[in-house]
Amino acid sequence: MLLLVACRRLAYAAPGELRLAEIVAVAVRQSPELARARIDADAARAALQRAEGIEDTQISATASTLAQHTPEHDPEGELVEVDSNVGVSVTRRVATGGQLGISATGDRLHTTTRGQPESDVQHRYFAALQLLLNQPLLRGGGAAAFEAPIRQAARQRDAAALNQEARARDLLVSLAQAYWQVAFAARQLEVRKASLDLAQKQLAYTEGAIRAEKVPRSEALAVQQAIATRKQDVIAGEQEVYERSLALRQLAGLEIGPDALIVTTEPLPAQLPADELDATAVVRAAFDHSPELAALAASRRAAEIGVVVADSAARPRLDLDVSGGVTGADRHATSALRSGVDLPGYQVDASLTFQQSIERRAERGGQAVARASVATARIAEQDGRARLAVRATRAVQRARAALASIALGDEAIELAQQNITAELHRFELGKSTNFDVLRRQDELEQARLRHASAVTDYLSARADLDGLSGQILTRYGIVMP
Repeated sequence: MLLLVACRRLAYAAPGELRLAEIVAVAVRQSPELARARIDADAARAALQRAEGIEDTQISATASTLAQHTPEHDPEGELVEVDSNVGVSVTRRVATGGQLGISATGDRLHTTTRGQPESDVQHRYFAALQLLLNQPLLRGGGAAAFEAPIRQAARQRDAAALNQEARARDLLVSLAQAYWQVAFAARQLEVRKASLDLAQKQLAYTEGAIRAEKVPRSEALAVQQAIATRKQDVIAGEQEVYERSLALRQLAGLEIGPDALIVTTEPLPAQLPADELDATAVVRAAFDHSPELAALAASRRAAEIGVVVADSAARPRLDLDVSGGVTGADRHATSALRSGVDLPGYQVDASLTFQQSIERRAERGGQAVARASVATARIAEQDGRARLAVRATRAVQRARAALASIALGDEAIELAQQNITAELHRFELGKSTNFDVLRRQDELEQARLRHASAVTDYLSARADLDGLSGQILTRYGIVMP
């Protein structure tokens, strides 16, 4: 599995209400982004396993037959030779980059000579047991060059696993932010409906005052216009709830259909903690816990190992091949085997093979590409640190500004309500108009919307900060494999 969600009791939710933890649980199971991250990590682990295959023990077996025929006009007579050979070998790569093995071979030579006074048939058996060594002295030699592909694949596996965690964090942050955007849209619709209700109450009061001839009929026009405008705002608010809900459903992989459109979320919280956020400490913590930076560092180390591989491949080829062992020969197979033990012969073979291209364009080009990859990886790492610092700093400042705005918003809402009450008293005394009353109502609506927006901004910034520190995974009981 890509992620494991810890089993825990969810807090009580109102009927039809979806909590963020429930949406996260669905997204973890169904998100295409996380599925792609899991596939990438699995592919990197498979690539490492493939690279480790250079250390596998290899066993091979061969069987061959060679027949030769000399025509009758040959002065020696007609000659037929059949040479049959079987062999088994076991080899394994060693840490020096060479190959060490052992081989056992058997050979049967059957010779028939015709054309003489009588035919001559001879059998000859050979047996050999040898140790084999192939050691690159320049290209591919040494433990560093031999193990480089494995170490490079291991770094790439680490980078893929870290990217998997980074994508999981980003998804949870996006889910949290999308969730609170739906909650804000619902709160915005609620505020606009409340504003429409105030205007309708003001119209009813105005119509009563007109019938009592306390105010002229023209006073109703301003209220009727405001009601029409606020109804438009309610329609726009309903559309906003639909749009934000659909975006959340799509992001989380929730069902979308005729009966599955609007998401009912928790309401925006009335109280928020007074966080003391230190930008320096947050940036430092983001650097320490960032899977993106760790993945970039792993990719850089993989590129540096690639330079070792390229430098090794650029050397001339100078390989030493040595083989040696005991042999036995006789007219009978069993006797040949016994002679290899009781009275063995020996066979030793040694060779040096040199190879070097004259222009060396492929070698120099490979080295240049490898070094360019390292330079690119270092730039990406520096850029990643800068982007992470900017993101962390912005999140801190956004949270601070939101908290300050929330505190002022509470005061603004209370004052706006008092202003509406005072304006209504003036209207009742004939010292004000509906235009002034409606303006005070608009001020209350805007104060409430600004307050809701500030709460949403804080929750979004808090989700971003939790994503940077990795706490968002712990919060929802998610464990990386």
